[in-house]
Amino acid sequence: APQRSRPRQPLQPRTSPRTNPCAAAADRKEAPVNNRTRLLAFAALGVAGLFVAGFALRAVVVTPLRTLDDQIVQLRLKLRSLSNERTSYLTADQQVRATATTLFGMKPEEAEAQLGSVLTSQLLLAGLRENDFSRVPAGRRSLPGAHEIGWTVQGEGPPNQVLDLLYLLQADPHLHSIESLALSPANDRNRIRVRFRYLTLTLNPSPEVKAVTRATPSIDAPARRRYDSILRRDLLRPFEPEATPPSTTPSTTPGVPADVEAQSLKVVSLSSWGTQPEIHVLDSRNQQTRVLHPAEKLLEAEITTVDYRPLPVPGKPGLISPSRVILRINDEYWAVENGQTLSERRRLAPEELPASLPPLSPPPPTPPSP
Repeated sequence: APQRSRPRQPLQPRTSPRTNPCAAAADRKEAPVNNRTRLLAFAALGVAGLFVAGFALRAVVVTPLRTLDDQIVQLRLKLRSLSNERTSYLTADQQVRATATTLFGMKPEEAEAQLGSVLTSQLLLAGLRENDFSRVPAGRRSLPGAHEIGWTVQGEGPPNQVLDLLYLLQADPHLHSIESLALSPANDRNRIRVRFRYLTLTLNPSPEVKAVTRATPSIDAPARRRYDSILRRDLLRPFEPEATPPSTTPSTTPGVPADVEAQSLKVVSLSSWGTQPEIHVLDSRNQQTRVLHPAEKLLEAEITTVDYRPLPVPGKPGLISPSRVILRINDEYWAVENGQTLSERRRLAPEELPASLPPLSPPPPTPPSP
């Protein structure tokens, strides 16, 4: 079969730099521009690579190192805190063990029994009689890491021997505390009353330590003489009222205290010593105070008794008067409140009298004259 032939295109003349001057000039201008662009691109890529490498180095090396530094600082602080805690623990443990050697006992029952034995021995050493004193358990009180136990002691004896007892108990080398100490005069002027709580502690848990024998204090020690100042101040002597002569002040009105006298006499105290009441009357004219007792005369009134019932003040129902002196004038009872003058006395009705005071019988009627 016959082959088809492709149509031939017309040949175009080749151009070369030698034959085309414009193309040669364009090639000469394009070559330097491409080189400068490549240099700038390579420089930008290099800078970007440096930044990327820096961030990568920081992420890979610097950040872990900083984290390690922070962890090292935290560990050093913890080690320092643990070291301080260990030092505090060893110091506290040493103090607890040293204190445990001064206890009366490791268990509450043992310490309570030993404490009672020490009280008995110190009573006898001070020269006091055990029968004059009583002891009652003060009870147990739970504290953080310890139990508080002790005895409540009260009794009486000669002043010097009671002070000897207090010194011996206070100077005892065992762990103890004397609380609620109270001294007061006894009925016998040569004796004083004493009351106090003698307490100690037991540790919980209790450390294992060896008991230490300690010296017993002596009442001949110089420190004992400091207690003598209590007696030198003479604070424990029973009150002894000064004897006053009976009043001889005349009355201007028979049977009733005079108004002038009554205004100058004021009841300032209605104290009581034992079962004996005392009436302290102040004379405002000479500023002298007299101490009177029931059955004595106050001007021409007879002191009957002192009423210690708390009652409202007459005319002032919002105020309570704790006591009043009751006077007998002729066949009537009169009351003077504490802090009032005799001119402020008031007549008492039969229902206002205390139960211990019988009402006065009215005088018999006078028979009519024939």
